[in-house]
Amino acid sequence: MPYVALDDREKLDRYINDVADDLVEKLKKAKTPAELSTIYKQTFLAINKTIYNLLTKRPAEIKTSEERLANKIYELDKHYGYDAAFNGELNYSITRIIQLTPKKMVQQGLWKEELRYWVYSQTVGALIMAQDDVKKIAAEMKDSSSDWIFDGIVGVLEDVKDEYKRRVNTAYEAVQIKKSGDCYDTPYHTELIDIKDSNGNVIGWQEVMKDYRKDK
Repeated sequence: MPYVALDDREKLDRYINDVADDLVEKLKKAKTPAELSTIYKQTFLAINKTIYNLLTKRPAEIKTSEERLANKIYELDKHYGYDAAFNGELNYSITRIIQLTPKKMVQQGLWKEELRYWVYSQTVGALIMAQDDVKKIAAEMKDSSSDWIFDGIVGVLEDVKDEYKRRVNTAYEAVQIKKSGDCYDTPYHTELIDIKDSNGNVIGWQEVMKDYRKDK
């Protein structure tokens, strides 16, 4: 979410950090690291429910780290003075949470790496399941005048998922392809090519599409 203003990021970061710290404590107590998805989903829902309650003038407790973050997002929404301004700050917050939590797990010696495929898939699963839960809540509401809030939340969760795939998992997959080889050999698929600096050193890869029929 690079288009979230630096000033807004600074206002949100301490609250995001607190949420990530609480997530680490919950993961320490989990029976398996794979519960990351369940704990993430609960966190996303807690944030989104509080935002919804604040936007619709319903009573909202502000006690937990998730509720405090949601309240700060709401305050920034009111500062901008237009409906759905919260979407950007919510996207930034969740995007930072799913990066900061694994980083803290590694820093504390609880995980060896910030990203493995299981971390990616459990994170994506949490984002998808959180969308489904939000949709269920929306369907149970009798007042449709606030549907736009639910729509925005679902859109944010979907966008975070897509950005996570594009910005993080795609790069991770490239490293794994170079390490272990590709698993696609269909007539049409993308291929990685080396990108080199002026000295001929490989500094990265670019994904290209080519006509493999011409290779035969």
